[in-house]
Amino acid sequence: MSARLTFALVFLGLFLIVMYWMSTWNDNVVEGQIERVDIPQLLIESTESSEEVTLRVILINDQTEVTGIANSVQGLQSGQLVTIEVIPTESNLNIARTIEVTSP
Repeated sequence: MSARLTFALVFLGLFLIVMYWMSTWNDNVVEGQIERVDIPQLLIESTESSEEVTLRVILINDQTEVTGIANSVQGLQSGQLVTIEVIPTESNLNIARTIEVTSP
């Protein structure tokens, strides 16, 4: 009986660890629609939750790569759907590493 209880507790603990790891998996990815382009920053309307609108400011630097329909920062326009990978920082800055434009 003790071995079964130990196994169940270990299994439950590992399951909770995996669930936490999966919840933090895409913390560095922002998906949404460009609301405004003011280089060196973008205003993105996040599509992560359907109930409320979330606007995020994403900073662009000279190392930001743009792929997809637009091939440069100058090709970014309001209304485009984008997937942005941000550089993890200790501050609240969202600096774009890559921007993939998925639709015009």
